[in-house]
Amino acid sequence: MDIKALLKQKKSVKSSITKLLKKTEDEIRELNNVSLLVRKNRFLELRTEIKDIFNSIIRSCEDRDEETYCTEKDDILDELEAVLVSIDTQLAPPVVNSDFEARKQNSDQVSVSSQSAEVKLPTLSLPIFSGATEKWLAFSDLFEAAVSNNQNLTGAQKLQYLKGSLKSDALKIVNSLSITNDNFEIAWKLLKDRYFNKREIVSSLMKKFINITPLSGESSTQILNLIDSTKEFVRTLESLEYKIDLTTDTLLMHIILFKLDTNSRIWFERTFSTDVIPKLDELLQFLATQARSITSSTSKRNVQKKVTLVASKAQSQCPLCNKDHSLSKCESFLKLSVQKRSEFVKSNNVCFNCLTQFHGIKACKSKFRCRTCKKPHHTLLHFESVSGRGRQTSGELSNSSKLSINAPVFKPASVSNESSSKEIPDNSQTVDITSCISNVSPNVEILLCTAVIRVKDLWGNYQACRCLLDSGSQASLITSECLEKLGLRKQKANIRISCLGSADTRTNGIAQIQFIPHFPSQSSFKTEVYVVNKIVGMLPHQNLDLSYSDLFNDLTLADPMFHKSSQVILLGIDLTLPLLKGQTLSMGEDKPFAVRSELGWVIGGKASSFSPTLHVNNIHLVSDDIIHKFWELDSVPQTHPLTSSERSCEEYFKETHSKDKDGRYIVRLPFNSCPTQLGQSKQTAIRRLFSIERHLSCDPEKYNRYRQFMNEYLKLNHMIVVPESELDKPNSYYLPHHAVLRDSSSTTKLRVVFDGSCKTSSGHSLNDCLMVGPRVQPELFPILIQFRVFQVAVCADVEKMFRQIKVHEDDVDWQRILWRNSPEDAIREYRLVTVTYGTACAPFLSTRTLRQLALDEVKDYPLASKATLCNFYVDDLLGGAGSREEAIQLVTEMQAMMKKGGFHLRKWISNEPSIFREVFIDSQEKEFVHLDDGDCKVLGLGWSPCLDVFRFTVVPDQLEATYTKRGVLSQMARVFDPLGLLSPCVIFMKILLQQLWQGKFSWDQPLPDELSSIWRTFQEELHLLKRVTFPRYVLKPNAVVEVHGFCDASEKAYCAAIYIRCISIDSIRVSLLTSKTRVAPLKVQSLPRLELCSALLLANLLQATLPALTVRISETFAWSDSKITLAWLKSEPRRWQPFVANRVAQIQELTHNVHWNFVSGLENPADCGTRGILPIKLEQCDLWFNGPDWLKSSTFPNEEFEENPQLQEDMSAEAKRTSKVIMLNVVDENFKVEVFQKLSSWNKLKRIVAYCLRFVKNCSLATCQRKRSFLTTA
Repeated sequence: MDIKALLKQKKSVKSSITKLLKKTEDEIRELNNVSLLVRKNRFLELRTEIKDIFNSIIRSCEDRDEETYCTEKDDILDELEAVLVSIDTQLAPPVVNSDFEARKQNSDQVSVSSQSAEVKLPTLSLPIFSGATEKWLAFSDLFEAAVSNNQNLTGAQKLQYLKGSLKSDALKIVNSLSITNDNFEIAWKLLKDRYFNKREIVSSLMKKFINITPLSGESSTQILNLIDSTKEFVRTLESLEYKIDLTTDTLLMHIILFKLDTNSRIWFERTFSTDVIPKLDELLQFLATQARSITSSTSKRNVQKKVTLVASKAQSQCPLCNKDHSLSKCESFLKLSVQKRSEFVKSNNVCFNCLTQFHGIKACKSKFRCRTCKKPHHTLLHFESVSGRGRQTSGELSNSSKLSINAPVFKPASVSNESSSKEIPDNSQTVDITSCISNVSPNVEILLCTAVIRVKDLWGNYQACRCLLDSGSQASLITSECLEKLGLRKQKANIRISCLGSADTRTNGIAQIQFIPHFPSQSSFKTEVYVVNKIVGMLPHQNLDLSYSDLFNDLTLADPMFHKSSQVILLGIDLTLPLLKGQTLSMGEDKPFAVRSELGWVIGGKASSFSPTLHVNNIHLVSDDIIHKFWELDSVPQTHPLTSSERSCEEYFKETHSKDKDGRYIVRLPFNSCPTQLGQSKQTAIRRLFSIERHLSCDPEKYNRYRQFMNEYLKLNHMIVVPESELDKPNSYYLPHHAVLRDSSSTTKLRVVFDGSCKTSSGHSLNDCLMVGPRVQPELFPILIQFRVFQVAVCADVEKMFRQIKVHEDDVDWQRILWRNSPEDAIREYRLVTVTYGTACAPFLSTRTLRQLALDEVKDYPLASKATLCNFYVDDLLGGAGSREEAIQLVTEMQAMMKKGGFHLRKWISNEPSIFREVFIDSQEKEFVHLDDGDCKVLGLGWSPCLDVFRFTVVPDQLEATYTKRGVLSQMARVFDPLGLLSPCVIFMKILLQQLWQGKFSWDQPLPDELSSIWRTFQEELHLLKRVTFPRYVLKPNAVVEVHGFCDASEKAYCAAIYIRCISIDSIRVSLLTSKTRVAPLKVQSLPRLELCSALLLANLLQATLPALTVRISETFAWSDSKITLAWLKSEPRRWQPFVANRVAQIQELTHNVHWNFVSGLENPADCGTRGILPIKLEQCDLWFNGPDWLKSSTFPNEEFEENPQLQEDMSAEAKRTSKVIMLNVVDENFKVEVFQKLSSWNKLKRIVAYCLRFVKNCSLATCQRKRSFLTTA
């Protein structure tokens, strides 16, 4: 919360205190003891509230205002303390109304009830209790003193006061009790049974005590708060009959000790000798003395000169040589270098400003400053400005367009050894920018690299535009004004752009531009640009002297008018680096430099200027897809029709795939456009190779693994050397490569990934020319559902699956790479002859080939073929069988079928490892079998094969004082739960995430205390999820299987959960199969509508789950605790408004074979996933794990509900509005004659008249009572 909001809150609370103080002073003699207790409690609440507000203000305010707020706070607290003493003095021991007692003595025959009725009860302002366990003791003590022990009140009156003092969960416990004398004792006992839990109270107190905010400095307010919190903690423990023994006292003392600031801790340690263990009371007494000393030294009323607390004998003693002189006059200190002086000052708790001990620079009261720079540090600690010195001469430039290894490379100006050895102090001002300049002067203009390009407009003409080559941007940008001048069209694009300082902006769309250099050239470039209102100001920021242009008059400049100020288009890193050729020309110290590029020589560097403004450009592209991935995991999978591009890719594979003589598959790269449009890529590959070599040279172990990977690639003939005769082949593409480390992998720790998205000189990459292809394997969700119905589970993965598939010889030149084992060797060119990870089509080609193998071998290996088509996720097999014999047959067939296609399965895992001993007789095969008892990962889920249960291991971040949205989202993304088994905990995080988005917090903005406290509590318990287990196998052999789905909603979220019920002869087993949750939409909807949304979620979940179950389902049930939802589902959708009608129609279509029933809210397990449950409570939630108890019995609840008036009213709120139109036509007496003349049949006349009479009658009847059948006689 910012300082303005805190001051506003302080003003409001202070006003309340003033009014209550004045009111109490006027009424204190007239108030009875009950009212005095209530008034005292109100003052205590206000004291706590104002203390918290002032503490927040003091932490947020500037140093010069801290003393003012501390004084104001002390004044208010003094006034509150005075009135509390007055109230305590006024209070009498018995809490009884004296007037009532006198009347009672005079009339003994009056009944107790009548006496109570005559008493005029005060209006009690009791505290509100909402269900927080840690607040129960304070509430119960006050309520018992003010109400429960008051003999003047009847039980009914006490219960009425009690209900008025409760809210939220606490009120729900007693809300159903009627207001009678007897029910008060029942209500109070229910509350005590629920909230007077010593274990929970002590646990809550310990968390609160451990999380006390450490002292940020020598502040009397913070010290007093620490003392009060500690004493309150001890008193509460003693009230719970917990004795503070010597060991506990020592532990508490050390916890408080580590909450102190450095100075206070040092002074306390000096108070005791090393062999004495201080007690908690001694520490608190020391802190009280410390607080009084600080208050007296900083008091406004002290007219003497202010001094620090430690202005004693230690001040006159030098901390370096321990002689009687100050540190600034110490000869030993003066002989040290500035860096050594700075290190000594830091390590010995010496002030940087006045060179005295035991306080920091923020608490320093000295007004002296550095004589050199006038900044708050001592002159002896002043660092001279670091100026870059260095000169680079131009090398011999080549006219060749190819990258030369000997070309001069621009380097930052070097720093002298003397200056580089100095350390900049913490309070010095530094500028951190991505630049090649070692120091920044306000009189120096930094020229950014610009170029003039000719952009093709809508009519085919080329218009001159200025562009900025920015290697710090992930995207290319263009202004709306420039795009309108070019007449180009833009498409919609929902992209957020983050700039320096976390400032965000939104794009107006995306467009494509084509441009060429401003001079005659054969080069042409095409790229996508995001449209924004403004990119940057004028570049350069002011016109420079014309002499700078004369420095480069013999070069073909990319921007001949680089010294003139104008606006620009921005080209991102994907174009900037390919355009640069690497050759540079330095014109000397403090002068611009030139870099050669495809657009000409670009100018950058220093130029003299008189503008003090520093401009830094740093653009980062943030797509909403990052956030969508978090929600996509918890979505119900849905099938989508193939696009035209996906259908073309599928047909192309069918037409072009083949096999070699060994049975390996050969595939063609599916190009969506002619690959000859790719430009030069070899120069970029050389630069990337040099870069990865420099990086790997700093980590020899990683470099060795990289070599091993590439040598294995070459040894297995997955890449071959390009013959010298084909080195200059024009149609080729060079793939840069880099390393990816994965320590969790049990086989390959380091993998080399190839970059098929690297742009060529034409602006296109290989991936731009390739089709991605459709998904040919099932989604993750149905594979995991099927995995839970196999009695014997079998897992494996395909070894090097991508590299077992060959690429056609006509396409291998589009997969060239550069490599050498060491920088001393010559660079060699290779072809990758297999499907390559990093190309856009690689996942499709590999999974489609695996599918083709299953289709080709379905006759010989039916079990293996079915498992390959249904139970493979990329290269991982999650299959199984219904019996041990079937599992052995499956493993045997899988091995044989995979060998036919050149594949090999490894890392076999099963809950019945004995099946592998009968299949793998060869000892070499046994090396690939997982036989230990530890946990393993299957598609990201932790699985213990020995116990056959799923586990969840979440490593929480370290607890921090403040949290940000970035840190919270990072932790949430680590909870991988595709089946929704942890939905009650996951929905807790989703609700918090929605609150973060509603609050519009920036990524690195500290969260408010309320949200931080909620997240800290959840994070502390996150590790407890490792104790929660779910059985993998949810069925029973030879059992009747039923599916039961439950749905529920709250104002925050809604949930759907599915349970499997297996009925055998001897027992019934119920297991949670899957669940999904959704947070309630930001637009507030009624609870009946949210209940209907939960029913739709359940319908979609059943639609996705039932086909994945490979067992026979006898019946499927759906349960809801919303009667109005069930009534809607039994009616015609067209009766309701569109929101309800559309969802009802969808549910009826998806669940036409499902029995919908009513379930009580207390027995609905989906309720657990609508409000959120902390991990510590999830483990004990049997309702979530096993469903309601009646699922394990033979009878179900059969509660029929009637359409009562309230239900009719709720349903009518969503009814479609209809109107009736009645038209009357008055005719004359000639009507009868005309009818008789037109009709010649008496019977026909009777029927017409009868129909008319029935129509008139039906108009006055309700719809359900109208007659529509054939005519009948009366």
